[in-house]
Amino acid sequence: MCQLETKRKMPEEGSGGDGFNLDGILSELGSFGKYQLLLLLLLAFRDSFLSMCNFNYIFTAAEVSFRCRVPECELLDNRYNASWTSFALDNETEVCHRLAPYTVASNDVSVLKQQWNATNSIAERCKADYFVRGEIIPCENVVYEDYNSIVAEFDLGCQPWKRTLIGTVHNLGLVVSFILSGFISDRYGRKVIIVGTPLMVGMAGLLKSFATDYWTLLVLEFLETALGYGNASMILSLETVSQNSRVVYSCILDFLSSFGGAFFGLIAWKVPYWRYMMRAIYAPLLVVVFYIFLVDEGVRWLLAHNRRDEAVRVLNKVAKINKITLSNKAKAMLEKISDDRSKAEGAGQPLPSETPQILSVLRSRKIVMRMVLIAACFFCCMFVYNGAIINSASISGNKYLNFSAMMLVAVPTRMVTALTLTKFGRKAPICVAYCLCALFFMTSAFIPKSIGWASILFYLAGKMCSSYGNFSVHVVAMEVFPTTSRNSLTNIATTVGRLGSVLASQAPLLEKYMSGLPSMVFAVVALGPAVLALLLPDTSRSALPDRVVDAERLDDDPPDTDTRLSNS
Repeated sequence: MCQLETKRKMPEEGSGGDGFNLDGILSELGSFGKYQLLLLLLLAFRDSFLSMCNFNYIFTAAEVSFRCRVPECELLDNRYNASWTSFALDNETEVCHRLAPYTVASNDVSVLKQQWNATNSIAERCKADYFVRGEIIPCENVVYEDYNSIVAEFDLGCQPWKRTLIGTVHNLGLVVSFILSGFISDRYGRKVIIVGTPLMVGMAGLLKSFATDYWTLLVLEFLETALGYGNASMILSLETVSQNSRVVYSCILDFLSSFGGAFFGLIAWKVPYWRYMMRAIYAPLLVVVFYIFLVDEGVRWLLAHNRRDEAVRVLNKVAKINKITLSNKAKAMLEKISDDRSKAEGAGQPLPSETPQILSVLRSRKIVMRMVLIAACFFCCMFVYNGAIINSASISGNKYLNFSAMMLVAVPTRMVTALTLTKFGRKAPICVAYCLCALFFMTSAFIPKSIGWASILFYLAGKMCSSYGNFSVHVVAMEVFPTTSRNSLTNIATTVGRLGSVLASQAPLLEKYMSGLPSMVFAVVALGPAVLALLLPDTSRSALPDRVVDAERLDDDPPDTDTRLSNS
């Protein structure tokens, strides 16, 4: 692949017009050499465990079946599914209420002794005749089917809003996280986020596993997401390789991470107790501290911030590890930018740079309108994508295997993505994907429960289309903004999208009002990005814009230029 990339020529100048062509040099270095494959594995390990942690509340705060504690019968059999529940807990009563026992109004002491004397056998005090049909009283305590979830440990059974609040707070924290990580990434580099956020998530998660009450856990849940996460891995992967390989490279990273996310379903199945499960998925993130020595800063970011010597050092390192000899033209370009820096420093002149503040970037009307469109797309995309995953624990079948299946559908989806986004552009594939997504989810909602396997099949197909569209919109979002503010602007748009994730955590509650209602809502919302995507520029043939003016020109039809250098 690398040899094929170096046989074709490209224009002398890059987008900056200064004689330097980064895409051409990246093409010579190859997209899948040893350096890039090592980076893929490192980022995939990081993103796999972050994905597990990001969805931990699906199982740690999973709904648990429970029943009222009935003092009259517990000594006879205190199991959750005791035989006496058929008459003491009528099926028509609310879950947090039970049938009222008869009260003895007679003053006849003999009657009192006959019915309620402690010397009577337990069986005599736990009969159907001792409970009033049609009259219910609130539960004083409840008995859970199992105690693996925080719902049981913190007794949240009769307070379902507290259970779903965990997912809501988690996603609200992500809103803060994506704003912070975007600004930090653009200001201090991609590497800071790639190394720093997993460490924050790992430490907060381990502390969370020792929480002794609900409110402490809720605070730690917010801190974990507010201080961690971000999408620096995808940004770095897009900026590491040349134009023609960036979609394929990012797709490979994403489906490697999806394998890790799917593995979480198996971990939760085999380690069901929430405290142990948390420690199993959060502790490995602390290993990422060694990425300080293993991961290099993004070359595009270094060049955009005039750290040219470091950029040249990274490019030469890639060439050395991949065992590639750069062409004379590429070597001349690298020497030129190093000499330009040395001359500028020697003369005491400021280096030319475009590192504008975010507010100055937003003076561009095109960029503002583009960000609004992408934000609206993200809101719909994330509501459908996260809602489908969260709701997977509520559909028929094994909830652990359902979750793993939801994550694994990303693998074939990314293969299709890599082929179609490059061949057919960006707009049409996104539009078609979300139209199919709406069709599949709506069909799933109306399939009778008697053929539940068909409902799950259509649900998985809808989730696959949602995964395709969600990833594609992220790719487009990162391709339409300039390098100096790419992560900040993308994450501002993503912040609005996270509000969709906040609402998505409440989706399982819709099932109580109507069977299949969550899937119907997903279907309707999926039509949003199907329409909005048509208004965005098609970036499939464009190099990543480094400057604001380059980003603004994306609305024009880009020339079908070759981005490779010759070997001369």
